[in-house]
Amino acid sequence: MNFTTRLVLLAVFACSTTAQSSSTYSKASFVPPAAPSITKAGWPSAANHPSRVQQQIATGYGTELFGKKKNVGGSSGTVKTAGVPPVTKNGKIQIKMLTSVPNIGQAGDIIFVSSAVFQNQLQRQKKARLISAEEVAKLEAEKQKEEAEATQKAVDTKKMMEEVMFESLGEECSTDQDICGVALTMKRKAGPEGNLFGGINPKMIMEELANTFPDGSWEGKQVKLTAMKDSDGKDVKKKDIKHTGEYTCVVKLGNDVDVTFILAVVAEE
Repeated sequence: MNFTTRLVLLAVFACSTTAQSSSTYSKASFVPPAAPSITKAGWPSAANHPSRVQQQIATGYGTELFGKKKNVGGSSGTVKTAGVPPVTKNGKIQIKMLTSVPNIGQAGDIIFVSSAVFQNQLQRQKKARLISAEEVAKLEAEKQKEEAEATQKAVDTKKMMEEVMFESLGEECSTDQDICGVALTMKRKAGPEGNLFGGINPKMIMEELANTFPDGSWEGKQVKLTAMKDSDGKDVKKKDIKHTGEYTCVVKLGNDVDVTFILAVVAEE
């Protein structure tokens, strides 16, 4: 092979190699980035869209019922119960108030509120929680039991006072009187004409009843002095006694349980 032939073969080989390289490694084209989407300011995201939140409230998904957690290995916290559907009525959900909130409810109240009020004003500050129908039924049963026990204690207290009045009956009592017999006697300093040095108000009377009948039922907001009349049958102004004598008093002990008794106010010797 002469020199000229070799030059021709080298030229052919170089051309074929260049063609192969250009076909294998082509130049990349420039791809411009996608333009960002523009949304209205303040528009909620898909996760927090009102329709999605409303659906979560209706189905109970994403909500929590908080309760006490048993200590296991010294740990403490709250039990989160998800998926419990809340009780709904007229588009509102039933909740239990954990703290008192003006214009909404008192601590312990079970009420219906809108989902917006619950989420925005109550749930975030842990002032209320959702409550299931089963828990409402349990609380109602416990409440009825407590009311029955309180009513029985009120009846026993009334019977106790009536027995004391019966034992104190005197000859001055007649069958025409609606009530007779002194159940409570209070001694106070008084002037010659029976004017007391300081009056006797309802609070003093209730305290004396509790001291005289320690086994009675005197606790609760419902227990209070509701009426007071003097021996002439006239109402005592502001239930504040200013003179010695006998007074007919009525005390509310519980639901539909009242006791009427005679209070004797006498001068200290």
